[in-house]
Amino acid sequence: MTDIVKISRRKFLSFTLAAIPGVTFAHKFTLETEQLKVNRLALDIMRQYSGIIHFTDLHFNGDTSVTDKVIDEFRRQKPDFACFTGDLIERSEYKEGAFAFIKSLGCPVYGVPGNHDYLSGVSSAEYQRAFAATGGSWLENRSTVTADRQIEIIGIAASMSPPVFGPPQAARRILLSHYPAVADELGDNKFTLILAGHSHGGQVRVAFYGPLYLPEGVGRYDRGRFETAAGVMNVSAGLGTSILPIRFNCQPEITIINPV
Repeated sequence: MTDIVKISRRKFLSFTLAAIPGVTFAHKFTLETEQLKVNRLALDIMRQYSGIIHFTDLHFNGDTSVTDKVIDEFRRQKPDFACFTGDLIERSEYKEGAFAFIKSLGCPVYGVPGNHDYLSGVSSAEYQRAFAATGGSWLENRSTVTADRQIEIIGIAASMSPPVFGPPQAARRILLSHYPAVADELGDNKFTLILAGHSHGGQVRVAFYGPLYLPEGVGRYDRGRFETAAGVMNVSAGLGTSILPIRFNCQPEITIINPV
C-alpha cells in the first residue's frame, strides 16, 4: 500500500501544540470535536432502500457529547442499516458505554475492527454479541447477507495484508475496511461500495494544503468519495480523535447513503 504522510507524527504534535496558543480561534480546535456534520452520498445501490449510514472511528472514552447527537440523527433518518468501519473503543473500561451506544441506534449495525479495537483488549466475542443484538453483525474476515438477500456485506480485519474473498453471495456487495489503502490491494475484486475510516480526515486541515498528518494505511484516500478500480469508496473523517483531542476544519461526521 502506498501512503502519503504529509508530516511526521512528531511534527504534527509539535506544530499543532505550538500553533494553538497563537491564534485567536484556538477554542475552535476543541469546540469542533463536539459538532456533528451530516454528509450525503447518492448511489444507485440504494434503490429500494430509504438509506444507510456510514460511521467510524468513535474512539469512545466516556464522552457522550457527539454520541448523543449521532443517536438523535439516527432517529431522524431511520436508516435501513448502518456500517461501522473500526476503532469503536479506546480502552476496555469504556466498552459498556460504547456497546450501549451501538445498541441504541435503532437499526442493524454491521461493523469491522480497527487497530484500536485490538489494542483495547476487548474480545472479538464481546463485539460480536453487541452488534448481533442490533440485528447486524461483527464481520472480522467474513461476510453476511442482509435480511432481504439483496446486499452482501463483507468485513475484513484491520490488517494491511491483501484480503482473500469468497464468491459473491448477492448482486450488490459492500466492503467494510478500517484502512482505506486496502482499495489498492483488491486485485480483480469488484464492489458496489467500499467504506473505510482510520484517516480521521487528518483532524487538522489547512486551506489549500489539506491534512497535516495522515496515519499509515490511508494512502491518498484522506476523506470523502473516491473512484477506485474496485468500486466507489467513501472514507469518513470519523467521530472521535486520536493522538490529540482536537479537530480543525474537519468536523466529526456521519455519511447517509441515499438513492440517486
